[in-house]
Formats: sequence, C-alpha cells, structure tokens
Amino acid sequence: MNSTQTPTSQRTSKPMSPWACLAINLAATPGAGTLLARRYIAGAAQLALALAGFALAMGWVFQKLRVYYSLMFDTQMPPEPGNALGILGLALFGVAWLWSLVSSILIIRTAEKPVPPPLPPQHLGQ
Repeated sequence: MNSTQTPTSQRTSKPMSPWACLAINLAATPGAGTLLARRYIAGAAQLALALAGFALAMGWVFQKLRVYYSLMFDTQMPPEPGNALGILGLALFGVAWLWSLVSSILIIRTAEKPVPPPLPPQHLGQ
C-alpha cells in the first residue's frame, strides 16, 4: 500500500452534495438521494413506496398487454382487467416522488444553514 493512501477502515465518507441528492431523488429514483444524504429511515420508506408503486403500475401494464395480445389468438374478447391497479401504482409512486421532493428541499435547507461561531469560554469566577 502506498504511504499516501489511507486504509478503507480509516476513511470518513462525506454525505453527497444536497443538489446531487435532489437530482437523484427527482430524476432517478425517489428515496435514493435521501439515502445518500444519510437519512436512512425516510429514504428507505420513500424507496419502498416508489418500488411498490412501480411494481403495481407494471402489473397493470402487463394485464393490459395480456388482454390485447390474447386478441391475436382468440375470437372472444377477454374480460377487461380495469384500471385500479394502475391508478394505485401511480398514486404510490407519486406520493414517494412528492415525499422525496420535500426531503430534498429539507436537505438543501439544512445544508445551507451557516454554522454559528463557537462561543468564547466564560470564566466562572467573574
């Protein structure tokens, strides 16, 4: 090992930039940016909501595709599966996205607060 490198166990990782967390939360995956900002409980909940919403929406898409592809081989129209699964999935994903937006704003606000200067020591005898 090179003398200028520090071992992995001694490295201290810094949280990501608040703006990078915002971009990841809103453009990539809701909750991932919050996790990277070290807000583990909120980030895990946002990610779970987003994944559940995505899974439900994809289930709805596959139901619709199954109906339309079955028309190629059957003469009868199969029963329409409805839209409740898709609406629920999109609603869950939307809630996760909005929650990650609020978390990102809070991350940016807390990161921009200036740290107050330390108070001078006070002597007890005076």
